Amino acid sequence: MTLNLQLRVQEFCGWRAQPRWIQFAAGWMTAALMVGLLIFSCQKITFAQQTYCPESISTTQTIERMPEGWKAGQDESSSTLAGITFYSGPPEEKASLVYDRWTKNNGLAYGVWQFQPNSSHRTWLSCNYSSTRVFLAKQLPASTSECTVTYDLRVQVSGSPSIRTITCH
Repeated sequence: MTLNLQLRVQEFCGWRAQPRWIQFAAGWMTAALMVGLLIFSCQKITFAQQTYCPESISTTQTIERMPEGWKAGQDESSSTLAGITFYSGPPEEKASLVYDRWTKNNGLAYGVWQFQPNSSHRTWLSCNYSSTRVFLAKQLPASTSECTVTYDLRVQVSGSPSIRTITCH
């Protein structure tokens, strides 16, 4: 028995593509093998595509000394991811790392950072947000050897290209 399959592919395991239809005919065993392979592959890719920085955060800020005659208010908008920094060690040690490779293609830029996996001095990621001095930081897994950050050069957030994806392995 042959299965006639028609799939509309727009997003596959986190990869975005132009929507298109893919048609193929396959036997039951071949179709089951293909589905299993896709599921197994997506699990690996999902690990690589995990969310490293939240897209936005909500903060509250206070004024330490209110100028006479003024009234303070709070903007209700959230702060959008505006930049990242990789550190050798915790961010408070201020040992920020520069990318090893920078390329541009079709309005996107790719920064690639390479790390020594299982090093005693672990790599940290800091996520910086618009309209606040608050940042989020976390230690990357010890086995992390490389991170690639994709920037959209056509969209700016706080004067810097917006971050489209962060992928580490």
